[in-house]
Amino acid sequence: MTTTLTELPDVALLLARGPQAVDLLQAQFTQELRDWPDGSARMAAMCTPQGRVLSDFLLWRESDGSIAMLLQRELQQPVAKRLRMFILRLRCTVEEPAAPRRVHGLLEPAGSPALLPELATEPWQVLTRPGLTCLRLPDAAGLRRTLLVESGERADSAAPWPAALAGSPAGRVQDWLLAGVRSGIAHVGSATSERFVPQMLNYDLLGLVDFQKGCYPGQEVVARTQYRGHVKRRLFRVLGAVPMAAGDEIYASADASQPCGMVVNSAPAEDGGWEALAELRMQALEQGELRLRGADGAPLRVGTLPYALPAEA
Repeated sequence: MTTTLTELPDVALLLARGPQAVDLLQAQFTQELRDWPDGSARMAAMCTPQGRVLSDFLLWRESDGSIAMLLQRELQQPVAKRLRMFILRLRCTVEEPAAPRRVHGLLEPAGSPALLPELATEPWQVLTRPGLTCLRLPDAAGLRRTLLVESGERADSAAPWPAALAGSPAGRVQDWLLAGVRSGIAHVGSATSERFVPQMLNYDLLGLVDFQKGCYPGQEVVARTQYRGHVKRRLFRVLGAVPMAAGDEIYASADASQPCGMVVNSAPAEDGGWEALAELRMQALEQGELRLRGADGAPLRVGTLPYALPAEA
């Protein structure tokens, strides 16, 4: 695969501004945001009082001190409305950018010279260029992944690419999504919002949950799930021959009575098949073949993830 630059229309930004923006997000998100090293991004989740993930976010600080929150576009409005409910007397706002800010994904073969060498080593680094924020993501199957987000300082629509990026060929959204599946990091959309506690999406393993921070909605449920060993469902990578979509139910062939899991993210693969991140009841892995959308549906097989699951998985 060659280096590609792909516009990502399905993600959007919210901005938390003001001297108490951190206080607002600290009280609502699963992530610790008061002790946050400069030059780094963090992922977080927002949960219902029942501990179910409403949305996940990629967070970073803007040059004006505001906190940028990248999430699925279809959740932008409901999440903004919910966050504003908790502002009360806090001196902050939650708003959309004043002007559209395009987001692109940069995919580079891991063995090739990095077009942004400042970000070539570790994930979650942030590089700020005039008019552009570059965020290094975890690798996926031999690919370096970097997000490029236009800053609010730009008045024109031309992307402010560094010279090294300007000639990169346009990529396909499906290739970016496939790399995301292979990274093992699931993103919640409207079809899967409020379906899973963070551990079901492996968010505890990926650093999206800080179990030492103060309270947030759903914190008691999330902590009880962790410390009482009730993590009976986990996120797995599954492969199949037919298209899969977020919200599709998965069954074990030996039990047609109820689904044992659900597709969270999916993408077509190079071989004509499909790959997905799916939440599964771990016991179902021993209950016959996995099937899509019914016990007699298309067969699925479990692939590998780029990180280890706990012993109970």
